[in-house]
Amino acid sequence: MSTNGVPEVLRRKGIGVEAVKALAAFKDEPAWLREKRLAAWRTFEGIPMPTMRDEAWRYTDVSDVRFEEYVPYAPSPDVEREGDLPEAVQRLIKEGEENSALLVQHNSETTYARIDEELRARGVIFTDLHTALREHEELVRERLFRLVPEGYDKFAALSAAVFSGGSFLYVPRGVEVEVPIQSYRWLDVAGSIMPRTLVIVEEGASVTYIDEYASEDGEEPALSNGAVELFVGQGAHLQYVSLQNWARNVVHFNTIRSQAEKDATINSLVVSFGAQLSRTNVEAGLTAPGSDSEMLGLYFADEDQLIDHHTLQDHIAPQAHSDLLYKGALRDESLTVFSGLIRVEPGAQKTDAYQTNRNLILGTDEAMAVSLPNLEIMADDVKCSHGATTGQVDDLELFYLMSRGIPRIEAEKLVVFGFFGEVTSRIPLKGLRAKLDRAIEEKIGLGFEERVA
Repeated sequence: MSTNGVPEVLRRKGIGVEAVKALAAFKDEPAWLREKRLAAWRTFEGIPMPTMRDEAWRYTDVSDVRFEEYVPYAPSPDVEREGDLPEAVQRLIKEGEENSALLVQHNSETTYARIDEELRARGVIFTDLHTALREHEELVRERLFRLVPEGYDKFAALSAAVFSGGSFLYVPRGVEVEVPIQSYRWLDVAGSIMPRTLVIVEEGASVTYIDEYASEDGEEPALSNGAVELFVGQGAHLQYVSLQNWARNVVHFNTIRSQAEKDATINSLVVSFGAQLSRTNVEAGLTAPGSDSEMLGLYFADEDQLIDHHTLQDHIAPQAHSDLLYKGALRDESLTVFSGLIRVEPGAQKTDAYQTNRNLILGTDEAMAVSLPNLEIMADDVKCSHGATTGQVDDLELFYLMSRGIPRIEAEKLVVFGFFGEVTSRIPLKGLRAKLDRAIEEKIGLGFEERVA
């Protein structure tokens, strides 16, 4: 879309109430959504910026995040075919998983979308959120903001007030989507990107959905602030992947919340490699007996990166299961934070819940991994466990590999790949595993010895 049609208030720095009003008018949104945006903005203004005095932000300093520095909306041109997308986006698509539907958000706008005709004929809907609001308003209105409401925190309030682009996926009852569905968020301007993802998987349906975030290198500060809402119906199965690999000029905030009904299964994988500062909240609500949530996480921090994950396994109903495994590597002067909570609500008997966080520090004494596993149990017939470990690369492992003629650099790579293998081995998608392997190898770079020399 040309900048000619975008209101001036959306194209200049500073996010305020006038930008909220202009965005709602520009998108020709229904009155209820406009009021929702304005209410969210009032909530945003009423919530103070978190500080390191707040328990949930004790290790994460966001005092340098100044919303007045960001342009609220950055338009991009529509394209007719994948070959017209930016070359970097085409490479991402080529390197990624085979897909049956594709959506590309370039800066603040969705510029390309397609879906296999067979899926469309079976009632699957996959489009940007603004198109979904026009064509399937009641379906969207029923679920939008339910899992990530504006009152969740200050960043969720901002997302609700000024979101743009985003994606909507609806899989009807009993439909099994065998080939993954993929969305890409690409940022190549200084400004902000605020997508929302809304996924509804009806009873007995199944789908794999991959959300990928990437950008080109830049000097000017950029902001990514998203929200993801995942609804999985009775007996349904959703595999959800979030892959964040922003450039270092980006600060990233995202909240991912899911709701699993009776006998539903959610497998989530959250990968955090990029951004200068990344804060991701991942919460699974197990709301009915037989619901199951597998929560996998993988992160790698270097230089002076800060990567922060807060997780919640919320057992609301009895006889539900959750299993969390987050593994991270870090080096140089980076900081990683993992804060996880298993919460078992009163009456949620026969809960079966596990939580594990493991961290590997590479070739430095300056990096720091903070791990805070927690249990909050309000029922008396449950099985719950949690644990965390942090350690350096084992010199004995390196010696063993090097004694067999493997150079030190390659030996270090093998150790890191082995460490992450506990997570990557659970990923059934070959293309995604290969992409993660390449990203990990890029992070390892020249080898630990050279980096600290």
